[in-house]
Amino acid sequence: MARFKEWETEKNGPGLFFVLIALVVVAVLGARYLGFYPSDGDDIISTQTEPPVVTEISEPVGPVVAVYHTHTCQNYAPKTSFSKGQPGDIVDVGTAFMDALEVRGIAAVHSKSVHDYPVFRAAYENAAATVAATVGANSSLQMVFDIHRDGLPASAKPERVTTSINGQEVARILLVVGKDNPAYAQNLAFAKELQARMEEMYPGLCRGVITKEGTYNQGQHPQSVAVYIGSYPQNTVDQAKRSAKLFAEVVATMVQEPI
Repeated sequence: MARFKEWETEKNGPGLFFVLIALVVVAVLGARYLGFYPSDGDDIISTQTEPPVVTEISEPVGPVVAVYHTHTCQNYAPKTSFSKGQPGDIVDVGTAFMDALEVRGIAAVHSKSVHDYPVFRAAYENAAATVAATVGANSSLQMVFDIHRDGLPASAKPERVTTSINGQEVARILLVVGKDNPAYAQNLAFAKELQARMEEMYPGLCRGVITKEGTYNQGQHPQSVAVYIGSYPQNTVDQAKRSAKLFAEVVATMVQEPI
C-alpha cells in the first residue's frame, strides 16, 4: 500500500504510474495511426492507393446448332420402319451428329420429343411447337436441322442412297427445303451452301437439294433445312450414324470459319 500512496503524493513530477499511463496512450494512438490496431471500421486509415481490379464476367455462349425430328419414330433396316410412340433409330443418328459437334467444341441442343405418334399426319404441326420453343429460347442459334431418313421404294438402286467414304459404307444425304415459308430464299441458299461444302469435303455424300410444297417449319429460322440421312429399307443405322458424323464435320467448318 505504501508504494501506491507514494505515487499519489509525489510532488516532484508526474509519478511513475502516470508516466506508464501516458506511454500506453501514446502507443495505442500510434498503433491505430499506423493501422496495426483494430477499430470499429470508421477511422481506419487505408494504405491502398490503387482501385480494386474488377473482373468482367462475359455472358455464356448458348447453342449455335439445333436438332429435332419431325418423324421421331423412324427406324432403319432391319427393324420395322417405325417405333410406335418411342424415339426410333433416327434419334440415335441425331445423337451421333450431336456428339461429333461436341468433340469439335460446338454447343448444340437436341430435341427428342415424339411428334409423329399417335397421329402421324399431325407430325409437322406438333413439331412446329418444338421449333418455336427451341428458337425462342436460344437466340444464339445459327442453324436448325430436322433430321429424317427417306423412304424410297425397295427397288431403288443401292448407289442412290449409299456410297463409300474413307473405306466405309455411309448413307447419302438429301437436303429438303419447303417452298411455302417466308425464309424460303435464305433456307435454299443455306442448303446449297451445305451441299457445296459436302461435295468439297466428302464427294458423293450429298445426293442433292430439292424443294417441296409446304413450310417444313423452316420459316422460323433463316438457316433451317430438313436433312434426310439414308433411306428405309436400303440403309442401316450404322451407315446413317457414319454419315451424321461426316455431316457434323461439314457443319463445324461452317460454324467455326471466320465471318
